[in-house]
Amino acid sequence: MVEVDPQLQDHAVGLELEIVELARRADQAAQEGWPGEEADLRQELDNLYGDLASVAERLTDDAATAAPAVQVAAEPAAGHAET
Repeated sequence: MVEVDPQLQDHAVGLELEIVELARRADQAAQEGWPGEEADLRQELDNLYGDLASVAERLTDDAATAAPAVQVAAEPAAGHAET
């Protein structure tokens, strides 16, 4: 298992929770006919999606650099299967 920064993981989870809540509020604003508030919330959502993408990229980079190289020590399979 690859170890990555737990604070970065926590930050990603926090962003996801914030995205869910803002999406709910934006949907509610749309249903209640508040286009200005909905637009503001959707803009905040766009910013959070960008932040989450950045955090995900950092997590991926951390995992890729921490992961050991995979080596396969098996012999190649034969060209035919026995029945």
